[in-house]
Amino acid sequence: MIDVSRLPTNELADLFALVLCQGVEHLARRGPEQGYELHEEEIVGVRGRIDVLQSARRFLPVHGRAACSFDELTVNTLPSQIVKTTLGLLGGVPILDDGLRKRVRTLHRDLHDIDTIQVSTGIFRRVQLHSNNRFYRFLLEVCALVHGSWLMDQTSGSYRFRDFSRDEKAMAKVFQDFLFNFIRTEIPTWNVTRDRISWCATSVTDPELLLLPRMETDISLRCGRDRVIIDAKYYQETLSHNYGVAKVHSANLYQLMSYLTNAERKPGDALSGMLIYPRIDRTVRETYKIQGFVVRVC
Repeated sequence: MIDVSRLPTNELADLFALVLCQGVEHLARRGPEQGYELHEEEIVGVRGRIDVLQSARRFLPVHGRAACSFDELTVNTLPSQIVKTTLGLLGGVPILDDGLRKRVRTLHRDLHDIDTIQVSTGIFRRVQLHSNNRFYRFLLEVCALVHGSWLMDQTSGSYRFRDFSRDEKAMAKVFQDFLFNFIRTEIPTWNVTRDRISWCATSVTDPELLLLPRMETDISLRCGRDRVIIDAKYYQETLSHNYGVAKVHSANLYQLMSYLTNAERKPGDALSGMLIYPRIDRTVRETYKIQGFVVRVC
């Protein structure tokens, strides 16, 4: 559990720094993750696997040496390298709170046995996590957010954070994931999943229906015979406006109705739908019955 109640400001960089600092301090208390790193060296004697070809080419056996490859246990793992590199970036953010900057730089200095690396989007896919280091998953997701929010100023060459709260696409993903995990945690009696829905359609020209868009729910809930399909949306304004009149976003409603009308159901299943938005400029809680389905807009 990360305590952010004492966050000194509402700056995004300060939030990331506080979360990473508390996470790294937690890891330090329980001991850093260790992993095996492959080494290839010329050594006296034999260790691990001998590269016979390289040893013969360099006449190493004559000198009592061998080219060997072996695994060595180390704290210099890829997840730790990503975390340390991210701390280094945060320590250089001009708007970072002074107290957090000192804390970040102290932790960065304490990780002296860990290398800093060049972090790219693809490097996160190389990380292999297991049950013993799953806390790293959370920290790495924070690191990915940091690097995804890092922009270069083309005029000065310096870096700054973009405000992704203004990025509707990014915030939609955050909002959707928050709701998914919130429901799963707070309502354990319901089964929470994301479902792939197949089109109730046939085609002579496209028998595999390859050209039809994929339908995957944001959130699907099940409890006994009750089923709810939730479509989570994020906008700067809750409703759209047509000639000054507030309306539900039509594309959202059409999408939800496609899910409901194509979803596979068994006799007796009670299937309903919900469009849910963050409360921004107004509160909405409406219920409709459309084509036999109960549809809520909240």
